[in-house]
Amino acid sequence: MKSFELKVVVFLIFSGIHTISHGAETTLCTTDEVMIASCHLNEKKNRILSFCSSADKKVVSYRFGLISKVELDAVFSSEAPLSRWVDTATYTVYLGFRRAKYSYVFGVPQETLGAKAFLDVAKDNKDLMSAECTDNSFGEKDLGSEAIHEVEDEFVRSNGFIFPPNDN
Repeated sequence: MKSFELKVVVFLIFSGIHTISHGAETTLCTTDEVMIASCHLNEKKNRILSFCSSADKKVVSYRFGLISKVELDAVFSSEAPLSRWVDTATYTVYLGFRRAKYSYVFGVPQETLGAKAFLDVAKDNKDLMSAECTDNSFGEKDLGSEAIHEVEDEFVRSNGFIFPPNDN
């Protein structure tokens, strides 16, 4: 093994963040977490986003960035949960949350050929970023956790498709 490759392997082992060898799928989840969803964004920076659950399912984390530098690490619990909505018309699973003036929505489509997961970020309810994943993200998107608040489809539809809800 070359010196550079050895350094990368050692870095990944000690950082606790790992790469899963399922094609190009990479995750920012640690080895003791359950991957809910993860993907590379189709963008110049090739950043990764990951939703990860603790083994006991009491905490869910959202991480965004690179393996070498996570730009955003948001933690959810029963007191401040992540929102999940399943669109009954498309069977897309949406994971979303708000932080100050920003909202983050990650869509994991029904598992069909050619469908791609995506991330939408808004500031003050104005679109800031929209990026598609380079591949699908089929982790444990239906994972039950006290850190995930289920939002009913009818609630989202009757409130102008505002997701995540403003009260979470």
